[in-house]
Amino acid sequence: MSGLQPTRASRPAGAQAIGRAAEVLRAVAALQRAGAPLAAITRTTGLSRSTAFRILRALVEERLLDFDPAQRRYVIGPLAFELGLAAPEGRPDSLWTQRIEAISRTSGLTAYLVARSGADVVCLATAQGSSVIRAVPLVVGQRLPLGVGAGSLAILATLPDDEVNALLSANAGKIAQIARGRATPALLRARIAQARADGHAFSRDSVAPGVAGVGVVVTRPHEAATYSVSVAAAAELDRAEQLRLAALMREVCACSADG
Repeated sequence: MSGLQPTRASRPAGAQAIGRAAEVLRAVAALQRAGAPLAAITRTTGLSRSTAFRILRALVEERLLDFDPAQRRYVIGPLAFELGLAAPEGRPDSLWTQRIEAISRTSGLTAYLVARSGADVVCLATAQGSSVIRAVPLVVGQRLPLGVGAGSLAILATLPDDEVNALLSANAGKIAQIARGRATPALLRARIAQARADGHAFSRDSVAPGVAGVGVVVTRPHEAATYSVSVAAAAELDRAEQLRLAALMREVCACSADG
């Protein structure tokens, strides 16, 4: 699930259509919670309106996407789910779900498990917190560009600088689309440096205004995917609270370093 995607220019002509369709699917998945309008898809992918529309229409016909004519928005379709059932990897086992639920129950906050997928992360599991005001910026299956969100930032901070720079450059359009100026390259690099020093990542306002989060990487050595767990709060998280939450997540996921 790791690695940068090939550029369009480097792909053979016949593969470019497949690559563009995959870009469109990823763009829709990133906006799955509210649905993706055509304008957002063209901004995120850089495709022309006519090209994006042709691809969207074909994906809808194949049931990889659904289209809501009233809202004029696209969402991931049933065939994508059906195909995913056949994948031998990618679904979290029950232990991960139990850990996420334990973190949420103990902290009172919404907790997430995400995994790296190319230049993005994908949300694999969530557990709702007991706080009166809950932060729910992610749903299962939703994607975020690496660097946006605490769990995503925790993964990005583990990578070498040249890969970080390449990912931030590749994701610039998507980050701007989602964060809307709340996650500039300078701010993300400062947060990466802080995450490396602290051993956990802290993010605020990048996924949604007023939402803060703490994330830690918890991958087991024999697993191909790079996982992180995180919590999000619709409130400020001071330094002491960040450290407490990071320690809690490490404790609950301590077995993630075992076989």
